[in-house]
This record gives sequence, structure tokens and C-alpha cells, in this order.
Amino acid sequence: MTVTFTNEGDIFAAGTQAIGLALAANGQAAATPFATTLHDRYPVFVSEYGKRGRAGTLLPGSVWLWRDAQPWLVGLIVRETPHSPARLRFIEQAILALYRDWQREGLRGLALPRLADPPEWRAVRDMLGHYLDALPLHIVVYEHVPGG
Repeated sequence: MTVTFTNEGDIFAAGTQAIGLALAANGQAAATPFATTLHDRYPVFVSEYGKRGRAGTLLPGSVWLWRDAQPWLVGLIVRETPHSPARLRFIEQAILALYRDWQREGLRGLALPRLADPPEWRAVRDMLGHYLDALPLHIVVYEHVPGG
């Protein structure tokens, strides 16, 4: 299958088995409409995310899979804090973890938001295609997530 990129639609209505989230290692989210929607839809996830961040168990570059929701939530830890930039090395480590572990984790489909700010997005977009394009997964990347 291939990675599909889109500028339209609602990531929460993607119809995929899992939704990826670009998260900070400290367990805090920036005050955005996307974060508010996440909190409203998945309050237990947001609470657990905060606990894990305060405990220091979310390492930059890692992936945290939350199966207690439908769709599943896949936290890609790409920032140290919600106000720090997403680091390319953390994004690449998280993508490689997905590449390595997708089958063991039972992933069949994934919707991802844009994982970096515009200056770095081109490199991240190429990285996603390079690592994930050959996987037999349905992957949709939402390049524009309102409030994201």
C-alpha cells in the first residue's frame, strides 16, 4: 500500500484502526482546538498521558500505543515540551519504531497528522514515504489538521 497525503477531512473520522498523535515527552499539550477535541473525546487517554509524562516514561522518539479507545491512539513522542519544536531526529526515531513494530502491535491502518511545522514538513513528508510506503498498511496523512 502507499501513504496517502490529504489536506481535507477530519482525522477523527478517518475510519482507520488508529490515529497518530504528535505528543510531547512531558505529558502536556498546547492549548489548541485539536487538544481540546482530544480531551473531550478521550479524557482517560489525556489523563494517562499526563501521568506518564510526569513520571518521565515518555521518551522523545518513542511510540506509545493506547488500545483502550476506538480508534486506537498512537502517540508519537516528537517534542520535549508542547512549546518546543518537533525534532527531526525524534520524528525519525518514532517512524522507525512504527516501521519496526507495526506487525507485532497489530496495526492495520493509521491516520497521522502533520508531525512537524512547515519548515521541516517537507523532510518529514519524504521520511514518511521512505519508511512507511512499502508497508501493507492503510496510512493517511492529514497535512492540515484544524487547530493542530
